[in-house]
This record gives sequence, C-alpha cells and structure tokens, in this order.
Amino acid sequence: MINKDSINRILRKAGLSQCTFSSIGSGLYNDSYYVNSEKGTFVLRIAPPDNIPKLFYEIDMMKSEVAIHKMVRENTDLPMAEIIYYDFSREIIDSDYLIMEFLPGSPGAFDQKQLGRYVKQLHTIKSDVYGYPDRAVPTSKSWPDIFYTYVDLIFKDCLSCGIIDDNEYAHFISIYQKHAETVEQVHPCLLHLDLWTQNILTVNGRITAILDFDRGLYGDPELEFAVLDTYGYSSAEFFDGYGKPRPTDSKAQIRQRLYIVYELIKYAFIRTARGRNLATGRSHVTQCKKILQEIE
Repeated sequence: MINKDSINRILRKAGLSQCTFSSIGSGLYNDSYYVNSEKGTFVLRIAPPDNIPKLFYEIDMMKSEVAIHKMVRENTDLPMAEIIYYDFSREIIDSDYLIMEFLPGSPGAFDQKQLGRYVKQLHTIKSDVYGYPDRAVPTSKSWPDIFYTYVDLIFKDCLSCGIIDDNEYAHFISIYQKHAETVEQVHPCLLHLDLWTQNILTVNGRITAILDFDRGLYGDPELEFAVLDTYGYSSAEFFDGYGKPRPTDSKAQIRQRLYIVYELIKYAFIRTARGRNLATGRSHVTQCKKILQEIE
C-alpha cells in the first residue's frame, strides 16, 4: 500500500490540488483510488512494485494502457475513461501509475447484447503483429508461433513458483504440441481479455464503463470468447450483439479448451506466487488438467 504522502505528491505533480482520496479495494493487480479534486473526480491506478511476482506479460503492463486507450477512444464508441496523466519515471514511487477520469456505474447485471456490440467494435482494431503491445515480451507475424511462445512462458511461470513440477510442465506442453495445428493464422484483432464483473460498470443494466485494458493483446478473437466463457458471458445474447457466431467445428472446440486453459492457469500462479495460497493454486492446476483431459 502506498503511503498518503506519496499519493499527495503524485496528485500535485499531476496538477490536482485540494484532493481527498480513498481506496477502491478491488482487482487482483493494481492498487486503485478514488480521487476527488477541484477539477473533478478521477481514479488513480498504481501498478505493483517490481519485486512483486508477476507473470511474463505483467511486467511493464501498465505502459500498454495509454496507447490502447487512445486507440479505442478514437476508433470505437466504447464507454471508457480518458487517461489524463501518467508517469513511468519512478521519481516519486517505485511503480508506474496513471490517472483517468471517473465514469459512473457499479458492477452488476448488464445487457450482454450490448457487450457483444462493444467487443465487436474492439475487434475491428487491427495490427501488423500479434502479441502484447508496448512491453518487453516477444511479438510475431504468426499467431500460432506467438501463442505457443506465450503458452510456454506462462507454464514456465507456474513452474518457477512451484505450483507445477517438471513432469506437469512437460505434460501440459505436450498437449498443446499435440494440437498445434488447430491454432490457425488469423488477422490480429485487439482483444480485451479481462472482461469480468469488476471491469464492466453499469447503471440500470446499461454498460456505462469498460475498464482495465492493460491485458490487451492482438490475436485471435476466439481467445476473447474463451475468456468470456470463464465468466459466463459468451451467451447467445452476446453473439447476437457481436453479429457473428463463433466457430463450432472440431478444431474450434479444441482451440476453445487450449485458450481457456491459457486463461485459467494464470490463477494458479497468482494465488501461489502473490497470494501464498498453495491449496487454491493447486485447485486451478487440477481444473486445467480436467479441461485438457477432454482433448488428450
């Protein structure tokens, strides 16, 4: 937790004075605060310090948000906050941080058709390369190549924190290798990849804000659908709004499981390396094994 003096210095540097602030207290990664000032209400998000265990793609993750926010705001009508200030200099604290406008709403039930329309707009934003932008991770001109690179890296993260052993690492990788041909080349679309309850704010069932684009990636839209599967949002209403059904052929069904496990295995690392909860971490490993048993 950042001390009050440091937060006040951050706000003064951003040109905000006469401020009060309070912790938002949600999320699994950043520390976030409501900020009330003479210029309005804002949200301060502070990335964890460098010594906190991170997945390979979480290193320098906040640095990608600024460009993604600008691009999405310019090319879609997604309800998303404007970033008014950011600082990656580490002059005040040993963490990156940014300040964005506050948007109304709270997590709750929402119109999944509306979400589908927003995600479709997001997926119209293209790139020349695949992968996580604006951070020190590999990118590629090939989706299959970069996806399997990321698969290897995330399972190595799990191996490094001790939540899986060498045999389990080899077992997981062997299943992905077995089905390598099912992951096909697609045009790289911008994916959100973190559309869970806390990142979708609503007022009277209407979506008023979509938050936290820092896990955004240019890749296969089916990876987005797989993440939505884990939150229960890949409904018929969602795809009605999206305007296009997801593929359902045999290769797509295998890809779905490969993509879901890529999403879920991160929790094994997070609960173990950051939460110090080995039992919960192992439950996520077991869950991933059961999903992959269907395609072994």
